[in-house]
Amino acid sequence: MSNTVRTNVGALPVRKVNQRMAQRMVRRAHLDEQGVAVCFAYNNLLTTWLIGTVEDLIRFVPSIGEILDLAFGLLTFYFHRIVLVTDKNVYVYRDWPFHFPGKQLAAYPRHAGLVTLGSPNPGAMSKFMRRGQLTFEDGHVVYHPILWIRRAKYIAQEGNIAATN
Repeated sequence: MSNTVRTNVGALPVRKVNQRMAQRMVRRAHLDEQGVAVCFAYNNLLTTWLIGTVEDLIRFVPSIGEILDLAFGLLTFYFHRIVLVTDKNVYVYRDWPFHFPGKQLAAYPRHAGLVTLGSPNPGAMSKFMRRGQLTFEDGHVVYHPILWIRRAKYIAQEGNIAATN
């Protein structure tokens, strides 16, 4: 398989670290595809704002932040989702502890118009609160925390590019 990833001209290039994480998720999901991008999201907006904010902030607690992050992640893994873009498809998985893909919740072939990023509502407050919202063409929605929003941008960008042959 080729490691070449086709992107739009002028698009946001997927960072190597995200490509490596995507490859790791492909192996963990036992897929015979090439990983392109991955993000770790939540199942609803309230969870994103409550759990996502706490998980992002406790990492900065001196000396015990990483332990607290691990403990909190183990307690809240049910609400986590993995969104994985491969060279052929986009997958949404329920997340198990330590970012192991659980039940596959959705699978889509990559194509234009597959996923949109952000709020479908015109209000400024809605646009701010839902700027990490990934909405798929069938209505499936996951919410990415706004601190690492670039990962959600990768999903929207790469998921909307037709699959490589």
